[in-house]
Amino acid sequence: MNEIQLSVVCCDDSPQKLSRLVKASISSEELEQRTMDTISQEVAANEARELHNAAHHPEHGPVTYVQQVHEGGFSVLVGNPESLQETFFGPGSYVAFMDDQGPGHASKVGPDGVKRTLRILKGHLQV
Repeated sequence: MNEIQLSVVCCDDSPQKLSRLVKASISSEELEQRTMDTISQEVAANEARELHNAAHHPEHGPVTYVQQVHEGGFSVLVGNPESLQETFFGPGSYVAFMDDQGPGHASKVGPDGVKRTLRILKGHLQV
């Protein structure tokens, strides 16, 4: 069984449900079984998104968005909206998003842009 290491953006236990990063893993078999959709993405350098949440799927409810970085990279900003903490993810990184409450997370693409694969998984991961 091949384990994939992930950085997961999820909600903390506070009443504000602030976003945070935690480490987790998923087997390649489970990743494949839970994948509902796969999309290749190429995003231009320095593109940014303000605070947002990992939206629920209209038909399946809570989902996990998994980004696999192939080239370039992007940063994820989590935590208190007044003092977000930034972490950069480059080639070979897997980043999962399931912060569906609270103020959410922000993101910005690095100076070289990013080529990545987005997978939408049924349900949330165990963290």
